[in-house]
Amino acid sequence: MIKELDCCRLELEIADDYYSAYLNVTFHDMAETADVTDAPKVTLYEEVIEVLKENHVTYGIKEDVVQGICDARKNVNHVLIAEGEPHQNGANAEIKYAIDFDNKPKPKLNDDGSVDFKDMSFIETVKPGEVLAEKTPATQGVDGMTVGGKVIKARNGKDKVLKRGENTVLLEDEMILASEVEGIARLINGRVSVLRFIEVRVVGPETGNLYFSGDIHVKEHILDGYTVTCDGNLVVDGVVEAAKLKVKGDLIVGKGILGRERADIVVNGDMVSKFIENANVYVKGDISTGEIINSTVLCDSQIIVKGKKGLIIGGEITSKYVIDAKRIGSKLGVITTINLGVDSGAIKELKHLKEMIQELRIVEEKLDIMIPVIETQLKEHPDDEKLHAKLEQYKNSLHSTRMDLEEKNKRLDKLTDALKKVKKGQVRTNIVYPDTVVKIGNASYFIDQALKDCIITREDDKVIAIGF
Repeated sequence: MIKELDCCRLELEIADDYYSAYLNVTFHDMAETADVTDAPKVTLYEEVIEVLKENHVTYGIKEDVVQGICDARKNVNHVLIAEGEPHQNGANAEIKYAIDFDNKPKPKLNDDGSVDFKDMSFIETVKPGEVLAEKTPATQGVDGMTVGGKVIKARNGKDKVLKRGENTVLLEDEMILASEVEGIARLINGRVSVLRFIEVRVVGPETGNLYFSGDIHVKEHILDGYTVTCDGNLVVDGVVEAAKLKVKGDLIVGKGILGRERADIVVNGDMVSKFIENANVYVKGDISTGEIINSTVLCDSQIIVKGKKGLIIGGEITSKYVIDAKRIGSKLGVITTINLGVDSGAIKELKHLKEMIQELRIVEEKLDIMIPVIETQLKEHPDDEKLHAKLEQYKNSLHSTRMDLEEKNKRLDKLTDALKKVKKGQVRTNIVYPDTVVKIGNASYFIDQALKDCIITREDDKVIAIGF
């Protein structure tokens, strides 16, 4: 809008959003050079205000700016003379996740600088109470006002619901989502859930080693050299290769264990496997399988081998109560050892004690030989301090070795006495071949000819076979 006055030309510009107004003033030559003190300043100010009113500029007028222009009598261009209050829309609610659901694993750097590509934390677990997501609430909008005095309504921010999934809890007025259990966090249909169960295709390069407090389902195989630690049940649809498994629940292996003499498996519950071959297995519960071949198997309950072949060939099999198999041993004379009536802990300790006693006796023999040699040397060199110190060291070592031997022999005697009292345990089989040894407690039975349809048990101090 333009208005011509006697002294000047006024031009008012109003912004498209009506939140600001600008003034251009061009004084006529005579008016600009005239004596300022003689100029009708009040009249000019009123003229400017009138122009604003005519154009409906009523809010946010910068009166001091208008007065300054009138006082200075200088041309001005695009001077802000009225300013409204821009409206402020509210911010939408936001949800920030504490878990990276697109996590890309990195290999673990070992102390020696090498890289462990098996321990890459592909699957990260969360702990009870761990924050999974946090909500920033929506904010209220702030209304605006144009220079024309019109209220511009602001939009309030849109709310967003923080949705809880399985095994999670909302805290602090539903602003924080936390885990109730240890497990795997997953974003499913907009909800964060913590799963006590995970499912993977293969345990191998694509997963790395697995450590999980719940149940694990492996749809195919566990490959050589990988480790699975599971506080729940572990189900493997395929084959377990030369892997290390530690399972607090039950273990089910659909296609068997092919250990290659390197598999190491510990199960607190029961174990079911199609076969067990060339593996070290310790199970506190029952074992049900179709074959056991060249393996060391320790079981604190019973072992049932009743598959299509139902055979036990080679290795050493220990069960506290019962071993029930169709066939034990081989026509080819493969040595197979069966232990019954004692738990695996006693067997392990017995073996360990015997090994340690043997090592201590070797040390004792060496010291018995060396001490007289040093004593002879001292007779020739009685002032040799190094020989004196060496002799003292050897004598102290011999004394401690003999004390250790005595202690371990006492423990061995105690275990041996306990084995003498063992009466429980039996083998049931359709056929047992020669070169099979059955031990119940401290009594043994060496099978020198094939026996059919029999129960092998202990009566008094002997292991006997009874037909059925």
